[in-house]
Amino acid sequence: MTSRRLRNPQGWNVGFLKAITLPDGAFKLYVWLRLNARFDTGSLETSQLDLARALKKARGTIRTNLKTLERAGVCRMKFPRNPHARGSIQIMDPYWPYERGDSPESPELRSYLDRIRTMVGERACIRCPFSMADEVLVRQWHTRTLPVERIGQAILLGCARKYVAWRNGAPRVPIGSLAYFEPILVELHQQQAPAEYWDYTRHRIERMEKLWLRGKESDDPSDLSGGAEKTQKGGIPEYGSASDR
Repeated sequence: MTSRRLRNPQGWNVGFLKAITLPDGAFKLYVWLRLNARFDTGSLETSQLDLARALKKARGTIRTNLKTLERAGVCRMKFPRNPHARGSIQIMDPYWPYERGDSPESPELRSYLDRIRTMVGERACIRCPFSMADEVLVRQWHTRTLPVERIGQAILLGCARKYVAWRNGAPRVPIGSLAYFEPILVELHQQQAPAEYWDYTRHRIERMEKLWLRGKESDDPSDLSGGAEKTQKGGIPEYGSASDR
């Protein structure tokens, strides 16, 4: 459970008023952190590279703004030297309005969150990093005992549909929330596909992602042909025939 109880109901915006004197870039970073941190801890795990992508800034700019926030006492952080590796940021009490939880997080839940973060990070069409709403949803999946493998299948199928829709003329807009995969999880509960299908779909997605990352549609329809295209009309498709492979 995430706590949303205000420490001081009359002063929820005190942190904003204190932070408004910060340089513009550092203030915007603080606002983003406050919107995406866990309500029960005022913290989040991310990498400097993910922050740069989320805020559309250079990694050097993010690093400078993080140092500004730390010097001002807005947050404390711990990052490894590798900019791709995940670190932690915690917003300090004067800048965090909510009560913090005191129950430790189970290793099982932490592993569950980390595995799903890894799967999400592997897909080019999903916006990273996790938002607070995404993390709350993943915690709900854990409570519902949804297997990580099924969530991985929903991610594959959802991304396949996203790529096929883009190829068919839809805007190249990343998936912005894990809620996108909720209806697909329902489909997977109702229908089954053989294990070979998921290997096949993963292979097709990897080819599609090369085009997505280049930001262009396929010039050769065969680049995107096969099992993944058959997902566009809904439901779990039959595994592709030998001619598709």
